[in-house]
Amino acid sequence: MENVFKVFEKLFTERCNHIPLLDMGEDSVRYDFFTALTLDKGLKNYEIILESGIDSRCYIPRANIRAYRKEKPKMDLVVDKLNICAEFGLFRQNSNEEGTINKTNRLIKTLNDMIRLGLETYFTKRKAYFICVADAKMLGHQLQSKLLERFPADYRITPNLVTELCEMKTSNFDFRFVDKMNELNLSFNANILHNEPILADKINMETRLIIWEVIC
Repeated sequence: MENVFKVFEKLFTERCNHIPLLDMGEDSVRYDFFTALTLDKGLKNYEIILESGIDSRCYIPRANIRAYRKEKPKMDLVVDKLNICAEFGLFRQNSNEEGTINKTNRLIKTLNDMIRLGLETYFTKRKAYFICVADAKMLGHQLQSKLLERFPADYRITPNLVTELCEMKTSNFDFRFVDKMNELNLSFNANILHNEPILADKINMETRLIIWEVIC
């Protein structure tokens, strides 16, 4: 996959030569990774599944079955031919360059996605990746509790860690997946495979492309 990552980096850098990061959404990250897969792996468009239903063994449905009878969490990208799955993130400044962003919420989104990916790889044996573009507003962020290293880092995600984060009111975890992780007493390692700067004409602050592999 390393060559896919390099092609992806080249494509996203070229995008940033023409479009400011502020004008992009997360779908731009997904689209360029999709394109990298088609170029490097020769995949057909229909061999890449977007918004694929997550394996039902990966989560405990919400208790109110009637209200959530159509509940079906999605994975951003799945490629059965390569036996991979991926979630994506884009963490950047907002329209006020001098303002701040909610970095803690973005970190918890990262952990949430890594838990989803870890459970997916546990049950389906797919290789699982969290693919993220982050700028200086997010880079270097660390929780006051220092339970995690500064972003980005390799993470060891355990039931005890999530419990501690929740007790400190670092909320917004998706307990459908957390409860399943706790039920199975699983822990996940998220290891950085790719961490490179994006140097482009429309980039106005340090921006990096970071890819983790999530292993159960």
